[in-house]
Amino acid sequence: MKVIYYNKIYTWQVDGRFEPLKLMIIGSPGSGKSTFARRLAEQLDYPIFYLDRYWHQTDYSEAAKQRFIHEQQTFLQSHLDCIIDGNYVGSMAIRMQGSDVILWLQVSRWRAVWRVIKRSIATRCFHETRPDMAPSFREHFDWEYLKFLKFVWDYPRANRQEIPRIHQQVASGKPLLIIRNDTEKEAFLTKLVNQTKKPDKENR
Repeated sequence: MKVIYYNKIYTWQVDGRFEPLKLMIIGSPGSGKSTFARRLAEQLDYPIFYLDRYWHQTDYSEAAKQRFIHEQQTFLQSHLDCIIDGNYVGSMAIRMQGSDVILWLQVSRWRAVWRVIKRSIATRCFHETRPDMAPSFREHFDWEYLKFLKFVWDYPRANRQEIPRIHQQVASGKPLLIIRNDTEKEAFLTKLVNQTKKPDKENR
């Protein structure tokens, strides 16, 4: 099982050829998944599928769940290079099967919860928009919100074994790359951009 920490980054350049790359980004809410996805997309010119943006435009029905899975499969099948951002354990196996590299962003519980609260205040009180979220979605500081914060707090414990288990079952030959802080994000982004940068005509 290729569970790899940043200092053993997987290399995508094979025999001088630049291979297509489908990136799957997972991690606790507040770990910076969507921000990192946008930075990768800007640097690499890759399309992004934001799972939250799609899911929170549905009616959350069983039929919507099936369409949600179908849209993920269609997105991964129709792009050679792309980024798919979000958790959703129920469809995680499908995304792992369709991706080339899984990036698991890990931050402390306290930092994740603080980022989520800060983000909620920005969107609720200062009307900031989030490109990764459905425009009609509105958070309320109520009991459901407290349950969501508990989900964020419990995420490391709940998924410490579950994510590697899914990876082992359906994508054990693909790297599950753990990135733990902003320094590693920056270094990974630089390395990936350099590896996927195709030579111009003058240097061929």
